[in-house]
Amino acid sequence: MLQSTVFAMALGVVACSQRKPQSSLASAPTSPDVEGGASRSGAADVGPASSALVPLREQSSWTGTGVPPTDYSIFAVPQSSPAPGYAALDQESCEAELRSRRIDFARAEDTPGVRAPIRLKGPLHGVSIHSTLPPAVRVRSRSDLVDCRLALSLDDFASSLSERGIIEVLTLSAYRTRAERGCTPKYEGEQHCAALAVDVGSFRRRDGTVLDVERDFHGRVGTLTCRNDARPTPETPSARELWDIACNAAGKTFLVVLTPNWNAEHKNHLHLELTTHDWVLVR
Repeated sequence: MLQSTVFAMALGVVACSQRKPQSSLASAPTSPDVEGGASRSGAADVGPASSALVPLREQSSWTGTGVPPTDYSIFAVPQSSPAPGYAALDQESCEAELRSRRIDFARAEDTPGVRAPIRLKGPLHGVSIHSTLPPAVRVRSRSDLVDCRLALSLDDFASSLSERGIIEVLTLSAYRTRAERGCTPKYEGEQHCAALAVDVGSFRRRDGTVLDVERDFHGRVGTLTCRNDARPTPETPSARELWDIACNAAGKTFLVVLTPNWNAEHKNHLHLELTTHDWVLVR
């Protein structure tokens, strides 16, 4: 439950200001995320821009639950989404919300481009979210540094993952500089450059089995991830679960969700991003 008065005010302001109908993508991106994919070694390459983005509908019928019933990769933020409210928070208000949720965290060192840098010190709803680095290294690594606002989205995400029996999420990277392909010039100050995005490589269940994005997602570049009649049904249970995880997160806990269906650079991870914009991108 949201207990911070400032947080509630910010959520309300953003919810009102960002729900104006739009008839074109005059202010939306031509390539929302082409900062490149993270590899298991930490390298990153520049990926191609999308060539098929289309205007938002006047209104979206999606409520933020289930598969988005849209023809498009870009659509309006659901009224029920708390993500725009998270994105509007300042450092003090965000950290107050983390404390109200009893989330164990430590404020991180001042980091260029990051509004409220933190490191998570414990699990969220029983789900540990961290890089593949040894524990002693994580406490000072940039790979485990996230913005406080992203941590709120991760907390919501972990709540849904715990219901699936998932207890650990391994990430490939979180904070990356522009020199490390953490953001595109158009979105400098956002994406990984602002520690507002995390690349997830795998999910471990309570029974020890692992959902590995590179091995199990079975994506195809150019396929719409979250529209049943526009994509093939994944053939394996693991692929179906990974696609479902991505679709349930889109617009609900993250406003940009990119998968192996986006481009080759995302073949091994799900890119999960909190933005300050009033549109959702999922591919």
